[in-house]
Amino acid sequence: MHSHHSRLLRLRADRDIRPLPDWSKLARNDTVSVLRRDGSVAAGRIDMINVDRTIFWLIQNDGRGRIMICHDDSPSVLKTDQNL
Repeated sequence: MHSHHSRLLRLRADRDIRPLPDWSKLARNDTVSVLRRDGSVAAGRIDMINVDRTIFWLIQNDGRGRIMICHDDSPSVLKTDQNL
């Protein structure tokens, strides 16, 4: 997980990518990386997103399962390329 976190930070530096504070731009099948407050990173594809865009379900890469991401938990969400 540490290597993915480092890769995420390099990606942000290389491309000047900033977290999306407004999740209204997110959609089903978007590929994202999520940096949680505890420092862990989850990466994958949005499977479902609720109508008000405050919660989405993420199918994580590498078979790590499906998790719920809540806006109220204050994660940093970055839209990424499929190849990350």
